[in-house]
Amino acid sequence: MLDREKQSKNAKECANRIKFQREDGTPYPRRQHARAMPNQRLKKIFGIDNGFTNLDKSSKMGFTQKAEKLMLAAMNVNDDNPDGDWVDLRRRALTYFDEYMRLNGTKTFKLAELTQYITLKMSLCYLFDDAHEALKSDSQFDDVRYISQRINQLWIKSKQNHPEEGECLSWKDETKLHNALRRVTFNIPTVGIGGFTDDTTTVDPEIPSQNPMNLLLPAYETMWRVVIRCFLEVQHRGAQNKTIWASVLTSYLNDLENPNSMRNNAFHKPTETNNGYIRPVEIIKEALRLYPPTRRVHRLFDDKEVKADIESCHRQEILCGHDPDVFRPERWQTLCSEARQAWYDKQGGTQKELKEKLRSEEEKLGYMPFAYFCAADHPNTKEFASKMIALLVAVLCKGLGDEWVIENVDSLPPYGSPLKSDRAEYEDLRLKRSSQP
Repeated sequence: MLDREKQSKNAKECANRIKFQREDGTPYPRRQHARAMPNQRLKKIFGIDNGFTNLDKSSKMGFTQKAEKLMLAAMNVNDDNPDGDWVDLRRRALTYFDEYMRLNGTKTFKLAELTQYITLKMSLCYLFDDAHEALKSDSQFDDVRYISQRINQLWIKSKQNHPEEGECLSWKDETKLHNALRRVTFNIPTVGIGGFTDDTTTVDPEIPSQNPMNLLLPAYETMWRVVIRCFLEVQHRGAQNKTIWASVLTSYLNDLENPNSMRNNAFHKPTETNNGYIRPVEIIKEALRLYPPTRRVHRLFDDKEVKADIESCHRQEILCGHDPDVFRPERWQTLCSEARQAWYDKQGGTQKELKEKLRSEEEKLGYMPFAYFCAADHPNTKEFASKMIALLVAVLCKGLGDEWVIENVDSLPPYGSPLKSDRAEYEDLRLKRSSQP
């Protein structure tokens, strides 16, 4: 069998596992059971009860509907404004960047901490109504930094098959994290009629169904790692087109100030280069190819756990030719070009039909960054996840530019090799002003 045939077969098997199909192609009937069982350790460590851990098949539908509703509200999508706008999200992202740089107050800083801070605050503000007021407190800066740090620590430990001796992590013991989550998601109750408090909050870290981690984990934990790696690729890997990529993203950020930017298709807007065109969406697709939010998806079929290795599929030759380890957004201009152009031009079908056709063709090449079932990539949510990544990377490009450089240049692999994907990687990578010795 030719290598290309083997790779196509591997991509098909990977897709089938994600979509609950056995090796013989027959559908596995207990889909929610197959999805939730491999995630049971997350219940103990994070105290969550959501569509990824609950064995009841109705839980996934309810969770997805809630997530979609929150994303549409964040984008200001309504009957009068079906395309929505990102004016408020843009303003918040820029504000949180400035806030971190001002409050951090040092000559150097950890890039991961900055990225986590902005991403977590953005997630909190569109997921929880009370967060807008709660995040004005004096303690919020330290709370947000602690929450982001502790989430990452717990996530890494949740993936360890052999915990350290004497270590038995349990969500009920995370009192400091519980209190920090309460402070950033729950505002002080107001006094209502008769002097009673109007406490209508449904956020409580110690009640699984009300735990804010139910929404935060899928929204934040997978997002920030893509953002930091995309920024490093665009700004700090020494690629020939890095200046063009950074310019395209900062131009996209400027476009978002216009409430009509989504209607004007800003995310797909081409910028002319020496060799053709490049779009914000193509830069983000390349980041998602090299650094998919979920590297591997686990399913339990007939009491046997199987794995879909998305990261491996994304680095096959059928998708990315002879340079699979290189960050090169321009490659997307020639991949599935006819279906992609139809999607850009919105010609030949509804938006959903055009996206599904493109998604199907990309799947055959092994590209499946959101594992099909992510609410943030549904047609209904208008590429929310990809656009959020673009926004956050653009904010970093604009705010840091060439003024900030990596303190230890040897901390990154040589250009042409991918950045490391482990969650603990680059947590200590620091930036300093380029004028500093």
